[in-house]
Amino acid sequence: MTLLRATLSTASTLAVALACGAFAAQAADLTAQEKGLIEAAKKEGSVTFIHPLFSDRTAQRMSAAFKKRYGLGDGFKFNSLRKGTGSTVAQVRQEIKAGKFTVDMIMVHSPSFFAAAAKRDAFLKLDSGYWEKDVAAGAAAAGQYANYPYVVTPLAYSFQPVWNSACPGMADFKVTSYADVLDPKYKGKTIVSDITKSFTYTNSVISLRESGYDVNGMWKKLKATDPIVEFRTEPKMQMLISCQRPIDMWNLSGRVYQNVKKKPDLASKIKQGTYKEGHVMLGNQLAVLKGARNPNAAKLLAEFLLSKEGTDIAVEGEAIYSFRANYTPPAAAKPYLMDLKTTKIIGMKDWVGASKLYKKERGIWQDTFR
Repeated sequence: MTLLRATLSTASTLAVALACGAFAAQAADLTAQEKGLIEAAKKEGSVTFIHPLFSDRTAQRMSAAFKKRYGLGDGFKFNSLRKGTGSTVAQVRQEIKAGKFTVDMIMVHSPSFFAAAAKRDAFLKLDSGYWEKDVAAGAAAAGQYANYPYVVTPLAYSFQPVWNSACPGMADFKVTSYADVLDPKYKGKTIVSDITKSFTYTNSVISLRESGYDVNGMWKKLKATDPIVEFRTEPKMQMLISCQRPIDMWNLSGRVYQNVKKKPDLASKIKQGTYKEGHVMLGNQLAVLKGARNPNAAKLLAEFLLSKEGTDIAVEGEAIYSFRANYTPPAAAKPYLMDLKTTKIIGMKDWVGASKLYKKERGIWQDTFR
């Protein structure tokens, strides 16, 4: 028994030593900003961030990697709260007005919200070791809104046409233009995205209109195909997979990727295309709330999402785009990403001022589909 206790004690000591050694080796690669936040984050013991993007799988992988990278321990609580873009902004706006916070950090595409909240001094300053060195130039080159040190934009996505080639009448269907998804012969097979509930859908519409595309005509032609109205990308993917509605004009390549991972046989059926008219890159802004319960853990999470390790997890999980310099996406996600060298990218004249056009654009949509 004495020998057994001694052996177990030695094994336990060795395990602790190996764990500490692994963290020490990893800590050598951390920025000074990351190192300066770790102990305070440990004391806070949790972080809650709200967003519209990360799936449960991505959040779980992110939680494990975040705690391991900074040695936070298994007891640290990583809370990922996912809502729609409009609901995400609405909740945080209410919490800012009330001065009572249930979330620590927000990440969503809504330049007008972040600009207005920054003017109200609603965000903490981010002292980032990654933003200006690795990410800022790429975000600026892509025409994205940011307001450092309060607001950074690490990631982006763009809506693409997605369809199920295995459904009846879809074997020869392909998309290179909006005209393809508006073809009247596909009546009863389409989905229209509810832009009244989404900043990203609405900004995509505004960008298309600014580029010279006939948006009003697009809505009329789409209505003639007798579409189903839907908001969230996941339910739209399920309609597509079940052949209830095999064509979705605006979905995310990440949703294709996630469903293929669950059911590999979908790889030969679910297709995605690009529009020659152009794609708008929808950057997701990120900020830490002043008054948040766990400000240091939130700042550390912001750094994690700007680091290469955090970026790799987000890109692999959601097949989205990073603004990091000289970045190569993980091999698993790469087939689902557009080639930005050959894809037409259209921007926005005024990301912040675009919100003034929301009521008009949503009114046009409602007049057509409601």
